[in-house]
Amino acid sequence: MLAIGVQTWGTDVAALRRYWKLADDLGYARITYGDGLGVWTHDGWTMLGALAVLTRRARIGPAVTYAFDASSHHPSWLAKRAVAVDHLSDGRLDLRLGVGAEDDAAARGWSRFGIRYPPAGERIETLEETIQVIRGLWRTAVGFDHRGPRYALRDARLEPKPIQHPGPLIWIAAMGPRALAVTARHADGWEASYVTPEGFAARWQRLNDQLHAEGRGADAFGRSVELDAIVTKTGEALGPRLARFCADRGIATDHPLLDTVLAGDGDAIVRRIADYESAGATDLMLGFADFPETGMLESFAAKLLVR
Repeated sequence: MLAIGVQTWGTDVAALRRYWKLADDLGYARITYGDGLGVWTHDGWTMLGALAVLTRRARIGPAVTYAFDASSHHPSWLAKRAVAVDHLSDGRLDLRLGVGAEDDAAARGWSRFGIRYPPAGERIETLEETIQVIRGLWRTAVGFDHRGPRYALRDARLEPKPIQHPGPLIWIAAMGPRALAVTARHADGWEASYVTPEGFAARWQRLNDQLHAEGRGADAFGRSVELDAIVTKTGEALGPRLARFCADRGIATDHPLLDTVLAGDGDAIVRRIADYESAGATDLMLGFADFPETGMLESFAAKLLVR
């Protein structure tokens, strides 16, 4: 059985507290919270501090956090914030980094706040250097020196060090060839978003080949897929749930996203999970369609979580 995590977002703090505590108690392996400047989230790193102290068992982290420009998250600040959350959670943090979407809407979303959104190649290069800076700050016992294309650090000392040694696991959400190549060189885990089992398998094959080319083994390398989930009761018709899902997201009923939704009752979902496991996934990150209600969260746990 794959490790099952849940992704959360939103600004209703009371609902988030309830959801996080319940997901932790039910045995979900990971809980994430979105990071960004949109209206759908609070400040991601502030909320991760709260998530750290409200949970006891689940690994936690940002759904992804961004480091494509110093004005979004400077790597030195990211390293420092990650250490704080690692301590608050007693060593349960995963640092999950994203490249950013390749579309005009994403660029406009950042630029309206005065934050530069570079082209894809530059974002990927910046991500690679960011990881080098973060790990250098975590691991260097004395002053850390770095001179790269974008950042220069001299005798930089980061204390305290993370609880996890040599630092929290770093995951990269990557879909394209250049981002997958950086993932193979630097990451501890990889996440794909909203892909079919066939799409996941094709990317994992490419990434696996790149890992071997880098002299890295694949056995301990995490492979996660982010999916929406609609959990129905036994005998319940799926159609009305799908129609509501499409209405909530403003998409047509034949939108390609629906090919990736984990939908149905327990048996149907078990079959679909097996498809992703056969495609190479080790983890699923689920966004339940009724969030922040907890019905699907509880129903999935009762039927499918192994505790």
